[in-house]
Amino acid sequence: MGAMLAGRIVLVTGSARGIGAEVAVKAGSEGATVAVHYRSSADAAERTLARVRDSGAKADAFAADIRDGSEAARLVQRVIDRFGRVDALVNNAGLTLVGPFLDIEPAEWDDVIATDLTAAFYTCRAVLPGMVERGDGSIVNVASRLGQIGIAETAAYSAAKAGLIGLTRALAREFGPHGIRVNAVAPGVIETDMTTDLVDSEEGQRRLRDMPLGRFGRPEEVADAVIFLLSDASSLFLGQTLNPNSGGHMP
Repeated sequence: MGAMLAGRIVLVTGSARGIGAEVAVKAGSEGATVAVHYRSSADAAERTLARVRDSGAKADAFAADIRDGSEAARLVQRVIDRFGRVDALVNNAGLTLVGPFLDIEPAEWDDVIATDLTAAFYTCRAVLPGMVERGDGSIVNVASRLGQIGIAETAAYSAAKAGLIGLTRALAREFGPHGIRVNAVAPGVIETDMTTDLVDSEEGQRRLRDMPLGRFGRPEEVADAVIFLLSDASSLFLGQTLNPNSGGHMP
């Protein structure tokens, strides 16, 4: 077990699978106590929980629909009741929507914005008072390359992730003086359950051609960037967006 996050309580939203699961496992392996969050994938969350515990870390799983502000607040309170505090928050929960802009139904738009952006507002609002009181804390928001460059037929997702990057910068400026660091990662295409169809598609191959590295990323590679931003190794990083994207966007 490493020690980059030794003694810290880390809450990872949407950590039943994909990037979130790898962040949870990596945090545990670096000495953190981990709160695994999920909305409905209880079996997958239990698998993540088992992996975290196998690393020797203390961990528990918590169900909540964090699109609802009261549920997000209760989630954070339950983690505090269980582990004493929340030192670090990773806003990873996400929902994609691909299709022509004019075909997006208002309810679909609302669901993507609620999952990918508003949920982070709710969780940040819930954890920040305790962090301010202690004068310490770290928040990492998992955004996307699409929030930086936009891609046709991803309007809702791109807008939400761009908003998440803006939220990251605003919170970093407001809460940096309180000793709290807020940063983001903006992955490119990462091979997860959520991207299987894209990776195998003609569009996926087109995006691959835009990546100088010549391959898509793996969830554990994004997790490495998140752990760095959570740790003291990134002590001078505030309002930054790291880009584990195989070179697909170089801001």
